[in-house]
Amino acid sequence: MRILISHHNYPAQFRRLAPALVEAGHEVVFLAQALEWHAPESHKIRLLGYHPHRGGGGESLHPYLRRMDSAVLAGQAAYRACSKLKAEGWEPDCVINHVGFGNGLYISDVFPLARRICLFEWYYNAVGSDVDFLRRGAVEPDRAMRLRTWNAQTLLELAHCDAGVVPTDWQLSQFPQHLRSRLQVIHEGIDVDTLGALREKTFEPFSCLPQSKNIEVLTYVSRGFEEYRGFPQAMEAIALLQKKRPSLHVLVAGADIVAYGANRSDGRTWGEWAKTEIGLDPVRTHWLGMLQDVDYWRLLAISDVHFYLTVPFVLSWSLLEAMAAGCSIVASATPPVQEVLRNGENALLVDFFEPNAQAEAIGSLLDDSELRQRFGAAAKLAAFAYSSDRGLAAWNILLEGFQATS
Repeated sequence: MRILISHHNYPAQFRRLAPALVEAGHEVVFLAQALEWHAPESHKIRLLGYHPHRGGGGESLHPYLRRMDSAVLAGQAAYRACSKLKAEGWEPDCVINHVGFGNGLYISDVFPLARRICLFEWYYNAVGSDVDFLRRGAVEPDRAMRLRTWNAQTLLELAHCDAGVVPTDWQLSQFPQHLRSRLQVIHEGIDVDTLGALREKTFEPFSCLPQSKNIEVLTYVSRGFEEYRGFPQAMEAIALLQKKRPSLHVLVAGADIVAYGANRSDGRTWGEWAKTEIGLDPVRTHWLGMLQDVDYWRLLAISDVHFYLTVPFVLSWSLLEAMAAGCSIVASATPPVQEVLRNGENALLVDFFEPNAQAEAIGSLLDDSELRQRFGAAAKLAAFAYSSDRGLAAWNILLEGFQATS
């Protein structure tokens, strides 16, 4: 079968699916705007870029429509790229595209006979979700109406797909009840085998850590330092812990950017704020930046406690990976986390907004090696439900159903 995969980024959520489809004998073209990585030649994936002819979201547009303007421009660019494929004589039997940036809006106008599978990550809500959670109260009408309008492009693609996929039950629950029957839950999956073996391996030690068996290691991982991943609360909790535990060292992985949500109003980054305002020990707080796989794996392998916070939003791969690595975890008691972890069974779940409670929970695990071991083993077991093998098997069943009806 010929399959076109499209995402704003490459390879993103399809980093395992695309090569697996090639290995299964399918012909795959990957269409993306940001071709930052290169596919291994052995995977034989053809990469095709699309480029909007201008920037979107200009100030002259109504604020509710700026995101849609950018999406339409991306959709047009993807349409042009697909038209070139069609002119070459290449047409897909199936299109799999991520929904959110607009790249899939007009693919069916080029390839009307191709079956469509859309991967949906988020449906915006003003109540019971990320925005009102952070505000700890009702969202103002202007923002609520903007959020409702942002769903327009998602609904356009949902109306024209043959199958819809969401990664988790929590993400499914964000869609209106009457639309959920159009969607099925398939998580893209993590490499549980590699991650599960990390603590059995010997890694080169981090040079920033003292070579002592008596130190305690707390790990925190986030793509960006931002409110959505509880960065302010996490850093305050860490500062409290460091005052009480002189042997505690903290490994912080990620970039000092905001990937989700708003920037600080004072123009500073959250990392700058944390380093100057809340009393973190600069000698025992180690800022590692973005890590490649081997360094990320050794971080998880030496973690005594792993710390993860998120608002009610998309769950980070990093939490599932920490679970699979057998880390002892303290995390926020928020719906996406509660789908994968149980307080007192395989983790300690704490109030997102309470650094004191977070510090206390981390301290209790650092003081109890047996509890850490028990939680780590239980979290590792729970992570198998999110293995890449299961994810790929579910995708194969979905695609085989298309082949059977073609």
